Amino acid sequence: MRQKLNIYIRGIALSLLFAFVACNKFLDVQSNSGLEVPNSLESFQKLLDASGFINMNLCSYGEISADDYFLEENTVNRLSNVFRPFYYWEGFSYFYGNDWATAYIPVYTANLVLDKLGDIERTPENALEWDRIKGSALFYRSTQFLSLVWTFAHVYDESSASEDLGIVLRKTSNPNVPSERASVAECYGQILHDFKEALALLPEKADHVMRPSKTACLASLARTYLSMSEFDSAYVYADRALAIENALLDFNDLADVAVDAAIPFTRFNKETLAYFELISSNPQLHFNNLLVDTTLYSLYEDIDLRLKAYFVKNNNGYASFKGSYTGDQRLFGGLATNELFLIRAECLARLERPAEALADLNRLLSKRYKKDLFVPYSSVDGKELVELILTERRKELVFRGLRWIDIKRLNKEGHNIVLKRNVGSKEYTLLPNENRYALPLPEDIIRQTGMPQNPR
Repeated sequence: MRQKLNIYIRGIALSLLFAFVACNKFLDVQSNSGLEVPNSLESFQKLLDASGFINMNLCSYGEISADDYFLEENTVNRLSNVFRPFYYWEGFSYFYGNDWATAYIPVYTANLVLDKLGDIERTPENALEWDRIKGSALFYRSTQFLSLVWTFAHVYDESSASEDLGIVLRKTSNPNVPSERASVAECYGQILHDFKEALALLPEKADHVMRPSKTACLASLARTYLSMSEFDSAYVYADRALAIENALLDFNDLADVAVDAAIPFTRFNKETLAYFELISSNPQLHFNNLLVDTTLYSLYEDIDLRLKAYFVKNNNGYASFKGSYTGDQRLFGGLATNELFLIRAECLARLERPAEALADLNRLLSKRYKKDLFVPYSSVDGKELVELILTERRKELVFRGLRWIDIKRLNKEGHNIVLKRNVGSKEYTLLPNENRYALPLPEDIIRQTGMPQNPR
């Protein structure tokens, strides 16, 4: 079994070596060194700049399983037996070529860089580059760990996190080290540790949003703590990130957002802090297949410019999504200032600071509604304010890879969100806090490693 796993990991290594010599279309990083084992700071940076492996591999199974869209019956029937179960949460049996395998490619790359970096002395002359590379590797590894734990584990619950099954925390590129599942508590501990260590090593701003920065680390820490429902810490890190970068797109300004266009947003727009995409190989999330949930669509007022910027009505009367920050039909999963404003607003509301929470919410919405028609919210507090911000969070951050973990954390506190799918005459239901919210691991990984599968 371990031999099979080793072959798989070495296959990843070989593919990364080929990526190492390829031209990176976003950063225009090129190599003329031929196929070689990376052993220099320059070669490590080139590995981390292989955006197709590093930035395009955030898990999308959670988004597939969430409730912001539905599929027509004929579309469901066309799905393979691999993809269909993620749509209605049962009947899983899948193997290599999946979110789990794809997400561990950048984990392997990061570990390879960290392992090899130890062979190079940090000197006054190379300190900035050495630190940036180490910080980048830690950031990328932790970003994938967070995406994986959101998808394949239960939501963080302090009372059970030390027993709940998490993911595999691969921290070495050595394929002979066996894979074992850590607890949810261990997973979040490692994720927070990596982000905080990276925070001390990275520059305040990166020279490109495909590379990480202190701001991106702060935003990632805010995102992580929010998913743990630790609102005081999430507030602190969101606030620190927004103190560095707080630009918002104005949906009234065609130079910012071409709301009526087929592709309204430009890639690398001014809200983007760190650029990532969800894995795009899953057909449920293709723009031609997914139809926006009608309840979600009804939340937008006519004067809300997101209605035009995010959606387009089809001949069948339903809406499709067009508003990705990727600038094309792939789905954005990166970090952006609009998410940070909503994190800070939610935390302020929960920490009983309503005036500041409303200030953040109104600042965001004033850029989303038609000019001179938006009436700022006032005199809203308590539970009503939290609910208002959560509604705006769902409307603003649609198809960002965040809804699945939001459902899990909100159901833990009693929101009672019930998911339903109708396929023909059959209705499928996912009740709050069910075991099925921790999606199953691939069957081949379970067989090869002997790790326990998530209970169903």
